[in-house]
Amino acid sequence: MKKYYTFLLLLVFGFLFSQNHRYTTDLFPASTVIPNVVYGTAPFVDGPAYTMEESTTISDLLLDIYQPTGDTFGLRPAIIFAHSGGFITGNRLVNDMTAFCDSLARKGYVTATIDYRQGFGLYENVALHSTRAVYRGLQDGRAAVRFLRANAATYGIDPQKIYFIGSSAGSFVALHAIYLDEPSEKPVEAGVTNYTNITFPFNHTAPDLGGIDVGSNLSFSGKPDAVVSMWGAVQSTNLITVQNATPVLLIHGEADTTVPFNTGSPFGYASLPQTDGSNPINAKLDLLGLTNKETYFVPGEGHELYGTSNGTWSNGVGGNTYWPIVLQKIEQFLWKQHRPSVDFSSVANDLSVSFINNSLGSLAWWWDFGDGTFSNDQNPTHVYAAAGSYNVKLYVENTIKSWNEITKPLTVSLLATNTAVQTAFKVFPLPTHDELTIQNPLLSNGFRYTLSDISGKILREDTLQTPIATISLSAYTKGLYFLKLTADEASLVVKIVKE
Repeated sequence: MKKYYTFLLLLVFGFLFSQNHRYTTDLFPASTVIPNVVYGTAPFVDGPAYTMEESTTISDLLLDIYQPTGDTFGLRPAIIFAHSGGFITGNRLVNDMTAFCDSLARKGYVTATIDYRQGFGLYENVALHSTRAVYRGLQDGRAAVRFLRANAATYGIDPQKIYFIGSSAGSFVALHAIYLDEPSEKPVEAGVTNYTNITFPFNHTAPDLGGIDVGSNLSFSGKPDAVVSMWGAVQSTNLITVQNATPVLLIHGEADTTVPFNTGSPFGYASLPQTDGSNPINAKLDLLGLTNKETYFVPGEGHELYGTSNGTWSNGVGGNTYWPIVLQKIEQFLWKQHRPSVDFSSVANDLSVSFINNSLGSLAWWWDFGDGTFSNDQNPTHVYAAAGSYNVKLYVENTIKSWNEITKPLTVSLLATNTAVQTAFKVFPLPTHDELTIQNPLLSNGFRYTLSDISGKILREDTLQTPIATISLSAYTKGLYFLKLTADEASLVVKIVKE
């Protein structure tokens, strides 16, 4: 608890000087890599033909972790990347995976690129072997998520914000990690299966691969908190139900012939099972009314549209013109998953303006009143030196230093005043429980009042014909309200706290 309050004080103090825009801006000069981290162990099918599912060797599963160089903050979202390669080739060190990890670590994320199990028989029983290969990849992807949750304190990670991004085969892993629910949706091919193959002794038994979560750290969830699928697909959109509401960004070239944008067999290889690509996935999400999703579909473009082949730069030096577009879309999508909401309203009393912070999920605030003055109070009152129009900005941050901001125009007018009338108004008790008494003995013809909540919504208003009146607040919840009193060209706003 002491550590949390220390962080809070430092965060608020820092607001006096700047806003960081972490997660959307390069704040760090480089990333620091922790290589060859073992995130689990698993039985790998022995090569070279991968036709004997029962012949396996237990080996380590490895990932590399990227952290922002020089960053001392200890509660950051994490992103796991899974490479392309058709479950046959590729590794965690290919160009696009390392470039993503470095780029997003510089913005303040902890990132990781993983190896997962590869290899399946391509000549006989292809549907069996390929389905089991995807299922093993799914198990490994979820193991990586569980590992980061279990070791969040070690790597400075928020365990409730673990995201997963996949390219091609890696997207099969990502999508099935959020859409395949066991045991009812476990493929029959992932269980015990007898089959005949060209490999001696010809008759084989594929062992049960187990559940989608196997291995270590089983007390932690293996489901990512958000997914980005680049040119990926699922076994069937029948896997997607209304309960599968994990946020998802679908990126796909509409002319992809490697992983179908619509429905078909990967690589156009009829022996492989048909899959549903990004277009039918998006349609199913629409049908179910699941709105926390985004798409970036590019007409006329094919597989790995940002300029790689199995993760390696096609031009040898970097991605094509789509690379920065995809990177920005991922950046914006993930930022939306953890940013606080921001909004404010205001109540003016001549040149004095009371600002009401209506933001949600924030713990620190920075106000720019548009006249060269600032505040980090939650609900400040500011007195302008002159009437006029101002652009007021509110910037907020939450516990993971994710941010949001909004700018609104404000016009301040100097109203005609009657100082004697203003000072004669009495409002009591303050704070109050159920009733307010308002009096102004100078007003024989009464006065007008308007009661508003902190959002600026008018709750009640009336004209009272006597110099003293009582109004009831029993119908309203505890909180902050504003009472505007008007009489004889005088206007006064009073903050009301109901306890």
